[in-house]
Amino acid sequence: MSLEEFAPIESSEWGSNSAEVSEKFKESFKKASWGIKKTKKDEKKAKKYDLLLAKFLVEMIIKKKYDLLLEYLFVCREKWYGTNFLLGILSLAYMPISKEIRKIAKKPAIKFHYDVSKESVVFHDNHLDDQLKMRINTWIEDIEDVISIDPSLLTSEQTLKNLKTDESIIDFTREIFSFFLSELNITISSHKAENYARFIVWELEKTLSKIDLKDLNF
Repeated sequence: MSLEEFAPIESSEWGSNSAEVSEKFKESFKKASWGIKKTKKDEKKAKKYDLLLAKFLVEMIIKKKYDLLLEYLFVCREKWYGTNFLLGILSLAYMPISKEIRKIAKKPAIKFHYDVSKESVVFHDNHLDDQLKMRINTWIEDIEDVISIDPSLLTSEQTLKNLKTDESIIDFTREIFSFFLSELNITISSHKAENYARFIVWELEKTLSKIDLKDLNF
């Protein structure tokens, strides 16, 4: 799945400080980790991604600019979305995560070179810079890879269940997409960012649905 497949849709509905974020992270991660241990102590596949998330969050919590994104992440984590899925989404905002995912997928690291304009640029669907389009497409590719390579039965089932009923992952993806663009001095309306988020999550749900969970071993 790539950005070229996206067709905009219309719909009528669409801060904290670092210390607080840190405390919320510790509590959220404690709950999530306890749930995994309780369900299956030797669930190494899920634990592997939990440890990766913990590693990157230690780095990100120090940087105040990620506070809002982490708030959305913690909401999704407490709803038991797979850590691999959340890492994939978060990777657009934090390149080291993308590098780790591509290492797992045995793919070369992304070479992203975008000339940031001094003046704010408005995001346009039909006039995307080639580098920008490439980065968004590789982001989607990274998420598809990380949820497909050596997936966990427990987290895959729960994530798939959540995707059918929960909206928090849409909010998280929207904020990640908006943050990525804002770092490049590109503005996008919340409405349009949410359209993209819904399209991406819908496509990822299809990818996850194609995985034969019956063949997964604990």
